[in-house]
Amino acid sequence: MDAEVTALLLGQDAFRDERGRAHVIGIFDTVGAPQFPMSFQFAIYCRLHGEGEHTFIISVTDPNGNEVVHSEPITAQLLPVQGHQFFMSLGLQAEHDGLFKVRVSVDGELSREVPLLIEKGPDEWHPN
Repeated sequence: MDAEVTALLLGQDAFRDERGRAHVIGIFDTVGAPQFPMSFQFAIYCRLHGEGEHTFIISVTDPNGNEVVHSEPITAQLLPVQGHQFFMSLGLQAEHDGLFKVRVSVDGELSREVPLLIEKGPDEWHPN
């Protein structure tokens, strides 16, 4: 059976608490950079539904479509009766502004992508 990415969120932090609840803090889709290159780390929350064993990779592409960073392949054993949540941190160095994309590929096929706009402006990541 296929696997489907049903949620993909970017935030400053993402985790599962002691009661098993998912938390994504500081959800965003735009990052300000006072100068380039600009480096920052962010959290990713990904939810999958499906059945069977699947491998997924999370990657970021730049405005030209070039991959700039990716996760190691993650193998998941999915059960049809529940969704599966994954939490990950990625570091990104942006050489210039533009519309980047955070993408999830499942079994080598693109399943979902979300935009990440990096623009010249105040640095919310390092205010001090």
